[in-house]
Amino acid sequence: MVNVKNLVLGIGIIVVFALVLWQGIEAFYPSPQYNDFCKINAGPEAIPLKPDTYCNISAQQQRDEQQCYQQGSTPIYNYDKNGCQTSVQKCDTCSKDLEKAQDAHAKKAFYISLIVGLIALIIGYSILTIEPVGSALIGSGIWSFFWGTVVNWRNLSSIWRFLLLLAALILIIYITLRLNKKKKIVESDAKDDIKTGSKKTKKK
Repeated sequence: MVNVKNLVLGIGIIVVFALVLWQGIEAFYPSPQYNDFCKINAGPEAIPLKPDTYCNISAQQQRDEQQCYQQGSTPIYNYDKNGCQTSVQKCDTCSKDLEKAQDAHAKKAFYISLIVGLIALIIGYSILTIEPVGSALIGSGIWSFFWGTVVNWRNLSSIWRFLLLLAALILIIYITLRLNKKKKIVESDAKDDIKTGSKKTKKK
């Protein structure tokens, strides 16, 4: 029969563990913020177009725009008094720099979550085995693997995604089989003790 209190406590441990993992990474290794890389006033302020104004875009400006886009950056324009874009002042790489920083952060969060998840699995499986702590720590370790993989998913190639998911599946199946094997051994020993005790009683 399911112990409701243990079930609730186990779920609580997993939820709090997930929050501690996330907040711990943010506390010691904060996520890159948009404002740290992209400034609001990165170039000349756009001037509103005057009524009945027609702007001509030069071929050079179009080439400069395409060059910026090919680099993964955003063109910053110069404006005339009528509000028309006259030329590309520079290519703003803030979005590209932000994406690189986010990728680096995701990779570190991935490695940290894998290490923490492995430690939680080992502790829950072999050290703190009292329920619901043991099961909750095993569940927390599985969640840590899942969260770290999702955070870093876009940085992983298809083969690495497959290998990680396969390794996680094998590990979960292995732990499940080992835990159930231990349970069967304990139940078998308990039955043997009961039989032995009943035989002794009959002899008396």
